[in-house]
Amino acid sequence: MDMLTSLVSDVEDAVANGDPSRRVETLRRMTDLFIEQAPHLADLHVAVFDEVILRLARGIEFRVRVELSERLADMINAPQGVLRDLALDDEIAVARPVLERAARLDEDDLARVAALKSQEHLLALSRRASLSERITDILVDRGDERVVSAVAGNEGALLSERSLVALVEKARGDEDLQTQLEARASLGNEQLRQLVAIAREKARATMRDSLARLDGFSFDTAAFDDAVDGAAEDLARTSSYKALVDDFADAARIVSECAGSGALDEETIAAWVREGRIEDALAAIAHLAQVPTPVVARAYHSNHYDPLLFFLRSLRFGWATFKAFLVAKAGRELTDEVHRSAFAAFQQLSVSTAQRIVRFTAMRERTLEAEAI
Repeated sequence: MDMLTSLVSDVEDAVANGDPSRRVETLRRMTDLFIEQAPHLADLHVAVFDEVILRLARGIEFRVRVELSERLADMINAPQGVLRDLALDDEIAVARPVLERAARLDEDDLARVAALKSQEHLLALSRRASLSERITDILVDRGDERVVSAVAGNEGALLSERSLVALVEKARGDEDLQTQLEARASLGNEQLRQLVAIAREKARATMRDSLARLDGFSFDTAAFDDAVDGAAEDLARTSSYKALVDDFADAARIVSECAGSGALDEETIAAWVREGRIEDALAAIAHLAQVPTPVVARAYHSNHYDPLLFFLRSLRFGWATFKAFLVAKAGRELTDEVHRSAFAAFQQLSVSTAQRIVRFTAMRERTLEAEAI
């Protein structure tokens, strides 16, 4: 540690001298030495580095503090005092690296930042690999839409019952937050049921807006609400068709390989339909729509084409692909009447409406699965 003793002396000289360039040079030498020796340092030696680096880093120019933050953020035994000082910096470019990545910041440090600092600081905190309920409670209470959405989407963030209730309530007016919550594996049945109710209302609102833009179209509210629920029922209804009991394991493997190579797109799926590879095509639709394959299979074998249309439209697939599915389903070319009817339905159904219905259906499926456990 003779070199450390020498550098400590240099620190005293650099601080006393008042020359900014010498101070920066000394800080970098001290940081280089710490990083080089870090795997072998005892806590007492780390504490010495902490004291001298902190003394040099305070009041130093912005770009050098950003550099220091980046260099120390991933060190498993980084000096805690320095990390704390960087985390509390008002400049988010300085604070962000350690707030997002530094494991050596303790719970009290994180809580102080969460309670006192800016929304940008809170957003950086929300991206940490793990967060306790104590910290997420503060983030949910103080955070703006970006922060709470990031917390909801972070599976490493533990959520208390209070935070879950607050997030579900906020999701009523925040579509991004609703999407993040729907994807969480740790939601309880009650939160799932509430999200299903929110998804239903969103789907209804979207469909109302779409239909209201059609000239001369009018609807009865009660009948309309029943129709929304009916659309989801059509997508999820139990059926005895052979495809529902077919083994989709081979199809799932093919789809997984295709998706892994980046070749799973509308053109590929439409080609599978024309080749008679219906199981592969249905598994592909399920993969892209993020729903169980049997749900898509039920939609394909429904007595009406609407359930299938919801899935294809939600993925922004074109009329030609939808028609290919209908021809495969019927086993022959479409009659003029069916062609006109299906094309009109395709044109009238907006992508956003279809996506809402599919999301609503996926949420219902997840809720039913959770309740069955």
